[in-house]
Amino acid sequence: MTVYIGNAVGNELGTASGGEPGNQNGKELRIQPWYLNKKGWRVFRPKSAEIAEKLVYDMRAACDNMNIGYSQEKRNTLYTAAKPYAFDCSLVVTPCECDCSSLVRVCIWYAGIKIPNFNTVSEPKRLLETGEFEEMEGEEYTDSPNKLKAGDILVTKTKGHTALVLNDGPDVDPDPPTPPDPPTPPDPPVPPEPPVEDKTVVVVAKSVFVRKGDGILSRIMFTAHRGNHFKLIDIAESGWYHIETYKGEGYITNKEKYTKLVET
Repeated sequence: MTVYIGNAVGNELGTASGGEPGNQNGKELRIQPWYLNKKGWRVFRPKSAEIAEKLVYDMRAACDNMNIGYSQEKRNTLYTAAKPYAFDCSLVVTPCECDCSSLVRVCIWYAGIKIPNFNTVSEPKRLLETGEFEEMEGEEYTDSPNKLKAGDILVTKTKGHTALVLNDGPDVDPDPPTPPDPPTPPDPPVPPEPPVEDKTVVVVAKSVFVRKGDGILSRIMFTAHRGNHFKLIDIAESGWYHIETYKGEGYITNKEKYTKLVET
């Protein structure tokens, strides 16, 4: 199984600064297989699965957005361009620039962590100061991708580079099984539900992902925010809501802490 990383690498001129705003050659920001940096890696893992998922989403979004390019001298223009969109890099429409560390910082802000500016020298200290990351020590993490998890942040041991891991390695320890819920008495009879065409899904959480399929492993389309309304198409067997959005048909969780179903 190949482990992939997302990172900002260099501008279209092959230099650290200069060039035109935006990803001019499609390689300034890129997704690529993990590699062992000659300076060695340190690995910082989010303590929260939700934070890890948001980091991965925003890094993928940035690498897919040709408006975002590389330049050290203009490294903070991505932060400025993404801030009005709650740092969702898929929504950035202004050509702008970043470098490897400022890109990772924007992804961290998207995940809801207000981290101060940093470079690859100060990044480890800044990550640990948030209380949201822990360092994974040992050669099984630093010298091989096999035990890396999606959302892990890689930082060189000395000034150099940083990247974000986008998928789990083959030897990741499985999460412990969740104990089954205790049995509950059957619900009393309820009147028949109105047809789905008369219902709307309303987002009640601060944010929630809209996906291409009904499950957390399906590709993320975009982030919905509290108060967003979507027309219900039908309800999948899994219980997820099949909805109509401005980006086409998608799916959103039916968990009550994220969404509720209301009659139109």
